[in-house]
Amino acid sequence: MSTVYDAGVVGSAGFLGGAILRDLRARGLRVSGFTRDHPVLEAGALAAEAASARVLVWAAGGVGPAVAHERPDLVERELETFDTFVAAAMDRDLPPRIVLLSSGGAVYGHPELPPYREDGPVHPSNAYGALKLEQERILARAHAPSTSLRLSNVYGPGQSGANGQGVLAIWMRAVLAGAPVRIVGDGEVERDYVHIDDVTEAVARVAERPDAPAVLNIGSGRPTHLIDLLELVEYVVGPERVTVERLPGRAADAASTWLDVSLAHEALDWQASVPLAEGIASQWAWMRDA
Repeated sequence: MSTVYDAGVVGSAGFLGGAILRDLRARGLRVSGFTRDHPVLEAGALAAEAASARVLVWAAGGVGPAVAHERPDLVERELETFDTFVAAAMDRDLPPRIVLLSSGGAVYGHPELPPYREDGPVHPSNAYGALKLEQERILARAHAPSTSLRLSNVYGPGQSGANGQGVLAIWMRAVLAGAPVRIVGDGEVERDYVHIDDVTEAVARVAERPDAPAVLNIGSGRPTHLIDLLELVEYVVGPERVTVERLPGRAADAASTWLDVSLAHEALDWQASVPLAEGIASQWAWMRDA
């Protein structure tokens, strides 16, 4: 007799997907993981382990910001795969709830002043943001039972920075390698940083609420200056270990990007709970010991 699964996570080998998989299993759920080597689709239909799941989380991260910019062909392939995935899910008698990990800053762009709300205008600032917004629209056109989580800058244990994503992981890799930490511009740009534990908690709550909104912002709800982030890293790892290399600012970078998370608090009784300094310490401990 085949196993009946409660949930499935697409992209379970990655930073986000792996953390979500482990968290849901720790909550007692039967969760299947899907990767390139164990795909969620078989001949255009859901794989057996996904066919019974009541919740499917799309956390596939093969096409990140850099890849999306350089390889439009891979963006197109990603969209085709996601479209097929949604169609296969909707072909079930009782379609599963789909949780899409989307992007906050990249989807909203920065024509408006933050904090960004779910009902505000969307102007993707790059190819990655356009990809994520189109995935959200695929779900809407299919009338799929779903929630797209527009994440701010996620960090924490499990994020290595090897793929060029995650400023904290990239800085910590530099420190461990004895290389300078690079900071772009004067450090006054502001970003919203949310710990991976807060993200997994949000996913778990969405999975248990069929009436969750179609789009939710998930972030800390507050901006942090890049220079202040660097000071926290110096405090955690030891200032004597950090040398700084300053690079010219980039005109395309928004001065401030952060999310209004009041709807997530209202709909899920959720808010970020991991203090930034504590979260940075957890990431440093993981990277140092990895």
